[in-house]
Amino acid sequence: MNKQQLTGLLVLDCFFGRCSKPSCERCAFRLVRSLRIALKSRAMQKKEDSSVEAVGSWDKPETATLHAKVMHQQQDALKKRKRLLAPREEIAWYPTIKPELCNGCGDCKVLCKPGVFELGEPDPAGIHRPKLIVAHPYHCLVLCSRCLPICTSGAIVLPPKKEFEHFVEYLD
Repeated sequence: MNKQQLTGLLVLDCFFGRCSKPSCERCAFRLVRSLRIALKSRAMQKKEDSSVEAVGSWDKPETATLHAKVMHQQQDALKKRKRLLAPREEIAWYPTIKPELCNGCGDCKVLCKPGVFELGEPDPAGIHRPKLIVAHPYHCLVLCSRCLPICTSGAIVLPPKKEFEHFVEYLD
């Protein structure tokens, strides 16, 4: 395998979150990782914005308008402000990380604005990147699940949303 092919494989590993370097500090492919995070973030925003499904001409008009009203209400509920009905410390909504699956890429840490995730203990041998941990669980926004799709290894687990919907009230 020549140097050019090896470089191509390293770029792909970085893009898909399979890089084995301990950190991205002085890495030549840091821009590739930034691009991956930006593309994932953009895709997630697009998914949130286009939550209204198309209604086909085969539907009856009253069914189509009813379906459109329901979808519009669901979209409004996503955009409305939320108010907690209990103190945040009493609501156990926060992610957990499976350390055996975490590859230490840090995408969740970059994406999470409230700052729930932090780097864990460094690898004693210095070979692998440090795993991420949930350092501030109660900084997590109740019913937020933006970190799930960005985790390339599937290490993040959230509790079922249905168990926590009664803690949230949507404001007009």
